Amino acid sequence: MSSDASAFTWRRIRDSLDAYSPQSLASRLREALAPLRTGSIHTSRLKQAKNAVQDLLQAELGPWYIESGLPLGNEVLGGYCWCHSFFNQNPPHRTLDVDENIQLMLEALERIRSFLYALDGVYQASRRQLELAADDKALRAKALAEGLVRTVDLTAETTSCEETWYQVAQDAMTWCIEAMELPLSEATQEQLDTAFVFTSWIAPPPEALREAAARVAEVAV
Repeated sequence: MSSDASAFTWRRIRDSLDAYSPQSLASRLREALAPLRTGSIHTSRLKQAKNAVQDLLQAELGPWYIESGLPLGNEVLGGYCWCHSFFNQNPPHRTLDVDENIQLMLEALERIRSFLYALDGVYQASRRQLELAADDKALRAKALAEGLVRTVDLTAETTSCEETWYQVAQDAMTWCIEAMELPLSEATQEQLDTAFVFTSWIAPPPEALREAAARVAEVAV
């Protein structure tokens, strides 16, 4: 698990998703990138503009952007790279148009946000199953285990198992436990850190994933 995933992180992330306004952000980006509408675009100007945009995103967007570990330009989700997307796309699609570059950023941000919404759907469904289980420990463990499996499956599918995809999966499983209002004890955290065997570019075998999720769930409930 990354150091960014801590208690109540998911609650802050989820509460901030609905507050995002792409129209408002686009307006602020147009202001920040206005200097690039005139004159030649060279390396130093691009660096200044990139820094301005990154500072703007940190200031304007909420925990879904700041605390998720999925900022614009992350390596696994969103399809955006500061080196090869910010006014520097590969030919023949390279564009120096400010509005077109803003649109590329907004589309990438929306892909990240859509993933977080999809995770929330998994968490809410799993929480309903947990509530239906009442005091039946076995059923509660089953509900959590299935939620963890669906969380990993969704992350693997969305990220195409890019090189460090499993870091996102680890954080997402922590959020799953939190969203189900279960305590994240030291024993549970230890199981999360050791039960799953993840590798780059490959999703875990289904049976191994289910066994690991069951071990975590047994401790967590």
